[in-house]
Amino acid sequence: MKKCLVISGGDFYEAPRTLYEEADFVIACDKGWNYANRLGFTPDVVIGDFDSCESPVEEGTATLEGSPKIIRLSRDKDDSDTMAGVKYAIEQGCTDFTFICAFGGRFDHLICNLQTLSYIAECFYKAVLLSENEEIYVIKNSKLRLPKRSGWSLSVFSLCDKSEGVTEKGTRWQLNDSIMANNAPFGLSNEWEADEAEIGVKKGTLAIILSKME
Repeated sequence: MKKCLVISGGDFYEAPRTLYEEADFVIACDKGWNYANRLGFTPDVVIGDFDSCESPVEEGTATLEGSPKIIRLSRDKDDSDTMAGVKYAIEQGCTDFTFICAFGGRFDHLICNLQTLSYIAECFYKAVLLSENEEIYVIKNSKLRLPKRSGWSLSVFSLCDKSEGVTEKGTRWQLNDSIMANNAPFGLSNEWEADEAEIGVKKGTLAIILSKME
């Protein structure tokens, strides 16, 4: 699986350098270009309409080693900068996506990023959104195993009208072949009971959210 690291334009996250070193392809979306420079990560591509970028983005203005490809988008577009970046990365053969700097900022942008993860899951690819205190995974018709984390909660929500065959194993409150709907959030704040939790869905799309508890 070709791994893609997506640097978005939400709140800054001091991501570990291993994420960059393990990525096959790195794309910075709009303000994500500023964050890439701050992290010292050299993207393969910088994409966006650059309406929120803190410094001009032009060919040859890279402050890092190398010269990332610049793709300038019109502000009159349907896709967000991050979604446009994801579609471009899929065209390059990427199937495993990790997002950083995508939490915080405007709430509508976070919802947009969540729907972008849902788009990736619809393609049956892997997607996770990382920050210091939260992680979001989205899966469709599949399973996910998560090692136990002390001091973290685990929540599961349906992103479609009805998710069928939902299972939660290795957790304090378990589910077996259950139905989840997007208007019944009973999957909030579960806990690990075993060394590993397994979350699965036979038909539907789930958001699995890990949150660090204070």
